Amino acid sequence: MTQSTLPQELIESIIDELGHEDDTEALKQCSLVSRAFVYQSQRYLFRAIDLDRRLPRKKYYQRFHRLIGTRPHIGEHVRELRLGDNGEDDFDGSDVSWISSTKTLPHSLQLLPRLESFSLTFNSELTPWKSLPADLRSSIGRLFRLPTLHTVALEFITAFPPQLLMSLGQMRTLSLSCVEVDPMAPLPADTEYMQSRWGMALENLFLRGTSPATISVIASALGSATSPTLRRLTVTPTFESGFSDAIGELIKQSGENLKTFEWLPSIHFASSAGPIYLASLPHLRSLRFAVSFRRTHANGPFPEVLRLLGQLSHEPNSIESIIIDCHCVRVGDKIATEWRPLDKVLSKPAFDALKQIRVRLSTSTTSAMERHKFTLAFQDLLPMLQSKGTEISVMTLADIPAWCE
Repeated sequence: MTQSTLPQELIESIIDELGHEDDTEALKQCSLVSRAFVYQSQRYLFRAIDLDRRLPRKKYYQRFHRLIGTRPHIGEHVRELRLGDNGEDDFDGSDVSWISSTKTLPHSLQLLPRLESFSLTFNSELTPWKSLPADLRSSIGRLFRLPTLHTVALEFITAFPPQLLMSLGQMRTLSLSCVEVDPMAPLPADTEYMQSRWGMALENLFLRGTSPATISVIASALGSATSPTLRRLTVTPTFESGFSDAIGELIKQSGENLKTFEWLPSIHFASSAGPIYLASLPHLRSLRFAVSFRRTHANGPFPEVLRLLGQLSHEPNSIESIIIDCHCVRVGDKIATEWRPLDKVLSKPAFDALKQIRVRLSTSTTSAMERHKFTLAFQDLLPMLQSKGTEISVMTLADIPAWCE
């Protein structure tokens, strides 16, 4: 490999431009040009390592481990790491988790000193935290304490230690999907102890199918904060008893600075928001709802949406933007009747700050014909809002994520 005659500043500018464009193939070619190009190219090529995407996952992890083992400097480039365990399509003839059985993973994690985002997913079934080897649990705990780490996502984990969960309040963004705390583990009762050990920085919280007990632990951590930090809360509810009560308490404990609330229930079953009370959030700016037009929803798609909006309709609020993710859309004789109550509540003076409504149609749950028919019909469905000058748009998304967008 030759030495480049180009000024280093020019090389860095070229690589930065390709990196910002996420042009992986061009970056790979640049890394072969000369020694001067290698380091800068590697900064972008190894910035995000996704070991939950390609099959078999264990094989690609082993390649990554060998790479950073022989070239430790590459580990310093890694800012994002996604670990995914065996899925139903990824077992090698045994039912042993590769994450649990791979003895080198703790060492690999220690070679990533500048990690900013970490995701751990068990794809096939709920996995008890204590079923992981002790050295792996310790390594993950040390990783959580990295000063650079600000985003953590966990999925399909049971018996998670409450104190470890509370420590994740130091993250800016926390995503929990089907995570259950250990019901036998005690919580610290001393608020001053909690404040001194875990400074709260949590701004974005995504909860999908999370147990009420887990939510209560997070609420306790938020309640111990000296100043409110939470700005965005996204919820996909479960049908467990006490779920909405736990969310209501979390909102209460998180303070009044919440700006975005997203209620994204399953498209297959109607869910109640229970005692969740949005009128206690004076700084709320944006809302997002998932609604389903399946015929099994006897009361239509909007009962819970209208109930939550109704809480905000009695006094002037600061809502500026509302997103409605629509699934299983159909156009029939009742379409105007279904949308009229929404038009009525949002046209009240309390919503005078409302600037835009975005209706998003999912391609995975609605046919192209129904989307076309709906788009044609929608121009007449919110006449009162249109007369107020609210910007209303309908768009199609190839895949509307259920959470954590």
